[in-house]
Amino acid sequence: MTATQLKFERLELKFLIDETVADQIRDDIGAVCVPDSHSRVGRRAGSNGYTINSLYLDTPGLAFHKAKERGDCDRVKLRVRTYSAGSLATLEVKRRRSNVIEKQRAVVEREDVSDAVHGQLQSDAMGGKGDQALREFAYIAATSGALPKLNVRYVREAYESLVDIYARVTFDRNIRVSPASTWDLFPDDRGWCHFDDYWRVNLPTHPVVLELKCETTKVPHWMTDVIRRNQLTQTSFSKYSTGTCLSHWLHGSDVSGARSLGALG
Repeated sequence: MTATQLKFERLELKFLIDETVADQIRDDIGAVCVPDSHSRVGRRAGSNGYTINSLYLDTPGLAFHKAKERGDCDRVKLRVRTYSAGSLATLEVKRRRSNVIEKQRAVVEREDVSDAVHGQLQSDAMGGKGDQALREFAYIAATSGALPKLNVRYVREAYESLVDIYARVTFDRNIRVSPASTWDLFPDDRGWCHFDDYWRVNLPTHPVVLELKCETTKVPHWMTDVIRRNQLTQTSFSKYSTGTCLSHWLHGSDVSGARSLGALG
């Protein structure tokens, strides 16, 4: 838990690519990046990453989702992230201010998540270091009425820079979503909606979501080289908002989100 970065700001550049381009980028970054700590600990031989499950909270009127769809320059997300059916839970407040992403995190025992969200827990497991994030998370949840809305699960292949203070490259695959109404942080595999069944983009394989993440001061030269060499086109793709639109569309609900569904077709 002490390795968890509790508060930071960064730039996030997102792209939809195919597996051929993913292979090329992996080769491009080989001299400056290594698999991240989750990969080194949790990756099985022959596997291509580790599973992430995020439980997203939103208001009854889906205010957080709609802020993303409108493209509001100042918006927030609340999510609880786990890496397995038995892992600790990371509560995360994610804010976007123009092009900068700000995150605050706290790690708690998974059975304490509901109490933490309702402001009834201090982060004793982290020596109090996550208290600010817990207070912020609980305040936003209480004042907005946010409750569990959607589980998003995917497989992440992740690398971190050897030459920068902070820089990461992640490839996300097998994205699937499931509506949520409880604090079940890692539901079983039944009833999920797989993005791969609905993608409608002009790529030879199922899309891979590539994210280049770095400090806000500047994008490393090797990242700009990756973008230029592979002729990458940036997108504003959001797993949560796209999943919300797809879930409501499949269930016949009327929710605005044509832009997110456009990424899938």
